[in-house]
Amino acid sequence: MLIENRNYLRLHHRMLLEQINNNIEEGKEVIIEPSKNGSPTMKICLNNNNHNYIHSRYNPENEAIKMIDQLEGLDEYNHIIFVGTGLGYHIKEFSKRYPNISISIFEPNLEVLHNFLAFQSLSDFTKGQIKSFITSQNNDAIRLELQKITNKKDEKIFVYTLPSLSKQYSNEEKIILNTLKELLKGKKSNLATNVSFQKRWTINSIKNFPVVIKTPNILQDIDKTVFKDKPAIIVAAGPSLNEEIENLRYIKENGLAYIFSVGSAINALIENGIYPDAACTYDPQGHNYKVIQILKDRGIKNIPLIFGSSVGFETLDGYPGNMLHMIMNQDSISQIFFKDYKEMDIVLDAPSIAVVMFQVLCKLECNPIILAGQNLSFQHNKRYANGIKYDFISTELSEEQQKKLITIKDVNGNSVYTDDGYNSMRRELEMYIGFFHKIDVINTTKGGANIQGASFKTLQEVISTKLTQKNTIDKEWYKGNSKYNLDYINIKNQQLKETAGLFEKQMKMVASDLLEINSYLQKKQLKNMERKFNKFDKSFNEFWNNEFYNSFIAPIFRVHTKRLEEEIQTIKFEGNLEKKGLSVVELFSNFLNECQAIYQFVLPFFEELNKSINDHCLENSIKM
Repeated sequence: MLIENRNYLRLHHRMLLEQINNNIEEGKEVIIEPSKNGSPTMKICLNNNNHNYIHSRYNPENEAIKMIDQLEGLDEYNHIIFVGTGLGYHIKEFSKRYPNISISIFEPNLEVLHNFLAFQSLSDFTKGQIKSFITSQNNDAIRLELQKITNKKDEKIFVYTLPSLSKQYSNEEKIILNTLKELLKGKKSNLATNVSFQKRWTINSIKNFPVVIKTPNILQDIDKTVFKDKPAIIVAAGPSLNEEIENLRYIKENGLAYIFSVGSAINALIENGIYPDAACTYDPQGHNYKVIQILKDRGIKNIPLIFGSSVGFETLDGYPGNMLHMIMNQDSISQIFFKDYKEMDIVLDAPSIAVVMFQVLCKLECNPIILAGQNLSFQHNKRYANGIKYDFISTELSEEQQKKLITIKDVNGNSVYTDDGYNSMRRELEMYIGFFHKIDVINTTKGGANIQGASFKTLQEVISTKLTQKNTIDKEWYKGNSKYNLDYINIKNQQLKETAGLFEKQMKMVASDLLEINSYLQKKQLKNMERKFNKFDKSFNEFWNNEFYNSFIAPIFRVHTKRLEEEIQTIKFEGNLEKKGLSVVELFSNFLNECQAIYQFVLPFFEELNKSINDHCLENSIKM
């Protein structure tokens, strides 16, 4: 390997360097020999003692030129993934012609990659052009690396497989293309979710915080030993739930397992006289309260509510029973108020409450975890089990919705219809099942989507083989007291009040600096403007690092903030001062206007929170 490449890998890809050093046996599979024009070419030994030439035996440079000549429309792309390197003639030729298109390299054969790095100097490529090396053939590892690429703004990706390796890497090429398609589709979905929910997540977290500090955290404030190795059922609202009502009634009456109702399933259970051990909710939307309205309307006090800290705040108003919470990763408020936040068990946001509660039950060490009513597909075009009706969503699919359905396999290997939303839930559930692989997961959903990692058994079969011990649950499992450090919360509350006042002054300072930059720009006083950039950088950094801004303002427009960070990097490398000035004024003026509007919007919520914390801390100090 070339010394400069070794140094580069040591700085930027140390694990790859160690991988190559530990796995290379020279001359085992790859042979380098001179071509007719004297340039080295490569051949790989195949299993049948034949050889596959990766490059031309006559003129590999000329072959590479012809390869790149055949590529059309590359100006539409900003990233290319090369599948297979060989000695990299084609990659080098591409780099010469398209220095502004970033490159990722997929080469699982470490001996081939070693030879590539022994022949091509990475310093000959445009600085920073090669972004990543992917060497694993494991689906999950490939997905993770591709996710890093697609996470960047507006990434348009072209995949090119070296023709001589197309047969050998056909499976990997298919995985890469399918994964990219799925990730880019998911990126649009995540972006839409962030845009839709970013304001609700923050306002909910602010409004819910007084309830959070008064209620037990299910992952730290209750006796978790009551769940260890105990069976738990996640009951979802799919149409197949209709067939399991009597089985669930039997389980409840005999205390055979903990029953956790997720989302809308609570309505079907209550209508059938079955009170689960908890109702669970996390949806940040304003209409989420309707899901558990039946419990409020009937004044049912003996069903504990487990809520995500960023749940729609209307959900918690007037809840008649005990409440417990779980801290969600979308909650930016708890992060700043809890001293030991980094050591806490945080629950990751997910496409469905079933996936959220699966995480929680795994952390509580329930075993087995049984899924019921988890159709993740449509049964006779129905969305929900009987007894579930809402005014904000139809229980049956419209003809237009039916046209957009896709086909997947059900638990019996038959075809069943689903949509992108349910499919996303299924994939994420499968991911967590794989992560918590030591826990036995059983899917009892008749006719539901097949969930990889979860064995299918009917609930009747599970009762007779797995749920054989009566009264196995602790009916008072939910009892516990909040143990958050109120002294620390009170101190942070006072500090945030001060930083909120400081933020307003910092915002005015940044606005003033922008006006001066714009003034110099209009007068063409570019040297004065350049000197002003330094002052602007300082005032903007103080604004940007303000604790109040990062906890209460930035999360509300996180999508715009991410775009701003990306645009700042582009502006930094702009050599034309006038263009740079115009970009700075336009970009930051728009950003500042949005900040000002959000500040005015969020301030009343912050002041309400500030008072609630003061009152709670005062009340507790009097009690003590």
